[in-house]
Amino acid sequence: MRVMITVFPARAHFLPLVPYAWALQSAGHEVCVVAPPGYPTGVADPDFHEAVTAAGLKSVTCGQPQPLAVHDRDDPGYAAMLPTAAESERYVAALGISEKERPTWDVFYHFTLLAIRDYHPPRPRQDVDQVIEFARIWQPDLVLWDAWFPSGAIAARVSGAAHARVLVAPDYTGWVTERFAAAGPAAGADLLAETMRPLAERYGVEVDDDLLLGQWTVNPFPAPMNPPTRLTNVPVRYVPYTGASVMPAWLYARPSRPRVALSLGVSARAFLKGDWGRTAKLLEAVAELDIEVIATLNDNQLAESGPLPDNVHTLDYVPLDQLLPTCSAVIHHGSTGTFAAASAAGLPQVVCDTDEPLLLFGEDTPDGIAWDFTCQKQLTASLTSRVVTDYGAGVRVDHQKQSAGQIREQLRRVLTEPSFREGARRIREDRNSAPSPVELVSLLVELTKRHRRDKEADR
Repeated sequence: MRVMITVFPARAHFLPLVPYAWALQSAGHEVCVVAPPGYPTGVADPDFHEAVTAAGLKSVTCGQPQPLAVHDRDDPGYAAMLPTAAESERYVAALGISEKERPTWDVFYHFTLLAIRDYHPPRPRQDVDQVIEFARIWQPDLVLWDAWFPSGAIAARVSGAAHARVLVAPDYTGWVTERFAAAGPAAGADLLAETMRPLAERYGVEVDDDLLLGQWTVNPFPAPMNPPTRLTNVPVRYVPYTGASVMPAWLYARPSRPRVALSLGVSARAFLKGDWGRTAKLLEAVAELDIEVIATLNDNQLAESGPLPDNVHTLDYVPLDQLLPTCSAVIHHGSTGTFAAASAAGLPQVVCDTDEPLLLFGEDTPDGIAWDFTCQKQLTASLTSRVVTDYGAGVRVDHQKQSAGQIREQLRRVLTEPSFREGARRIREDRNSAPSPVELVSLLVELTKRHRRDKEADR
């Protein structure tokens, strides 16, 4: 069968889907990755399609580079797409969102919805139109679409393909869509539905649950990481892939003392200098321990740190699936990708999190958008730290409230107390209980046949 994979054009969204594409392609199915070209704003990735071809996959670049909608002053509706404190609080009250649920809402409203609006504004975008037009011409049997790029569902409807969401982050859109449905008209318009309505109506497509949430959902996250929904999920094992590279020679040999990886992500560092003292405090914390620290940090992340401790070696980048198997623990920023890589390696984890709210506001000014970025943590840090500590697989540290000495003692415990290794083993076992991408293929074929047959019967 023909499988079209379409994603928000950024490596962080594409790389988790590579193992599915490989499994389908190795089983004899024709696979292509279809997306806009990306745009160099610090959000989209201008080299996105190079990452696709480097993974050995067919890449289809749709349309010409175009500013993301929420950065485009030529778009008359761009200011209305910006998140505001007043609108957020109104929906929190209308949907009855509790304090415990607030981080899930904040990720959806301030980040997921904003990213979706980037490629789905009220005004047509030529790059998204080209994605849909490609599907019309190529006639895929199945469209797998990133939950942050739901025009893939419209491409499937237009071409008659079966289609499924693939989660690259916990299911914020599914959770919020169900909350709107439960609250009814009093809560106001469903934000995701209204975002997708202009594009859907242009193509004569109904905005319904299948369009917003897929005919089914491929979900690689363990149950404790998923917001509660009643959606049809197809579980799959998260297989870490962070790009191909030559393994450094120093990784071949076993280290002479415990090796700890320090990874704080690659997204924010592209456009933020420093990180509110987090890196500096972590480096101070590890300085007095008899360990070897491999820190995948760039100059922006090290800007506030001063001289490096003697036991710290910095590299701009090394794939985690190469580094982590040589380590005794990992310190990280709480992304789901790093969590998955650490879980696959069976490593205890030190997750950096704070009690700061996760907020991003944009104000339209004469000089452009003034962003108020008040978050000092990764989007999923609170969720990841909760899961890790619930499993007993590691600890949560807060660079705002804890001293370097307190963080050092937490890391010492993780390295010396056997219970953390046992918790890490439990996470790995739970992860390995889900079907692998190879095992997923036959189910995708069956679901595709079933949904295409249903579609043809409806006609």
